[in-house]
Amino acid sequence: MEPRTKMVAEARIFVRLALMAFVGFVFYYGHLFFGVLDNVFIYKALAITFLLAAVPLPIIAVNNKRLFPELKGSGKTMLTLVSVLLLMHHFLMTFIFVMFLQGERMF
Repeated sequence: MEPRTKMVAEARIFVRLALMAFVGFVFYYGHLFFGVLDNVFIYKALAITFLLAAVPLPIIAVNNKRLFPELKGSGKTMLTLVSVLLLMHHFLMTFIFVMFLQGERMF
């Protein structure tokens, strides 16, 4: 695969995973405050799916120096920091959903 094609493919993967992880915010807080889903298995499976979508984001952001070549030093640092914070948030919310919630809303 050509280097440019590979770079574009990795950027697309990163953006798609980031969008899926941000949809996780809607899911987590939608269920937490409104109790959107009634089936315990489905919301636990969705929580784990959104966590798995967030796991490769910091890895791609740190290891790929050619990802988003327009970004300079502070932009790449911010991208890495945001992806790590997103992963930590999803890990914490998945832990709460799987271990403590039993299918009802919190508030």
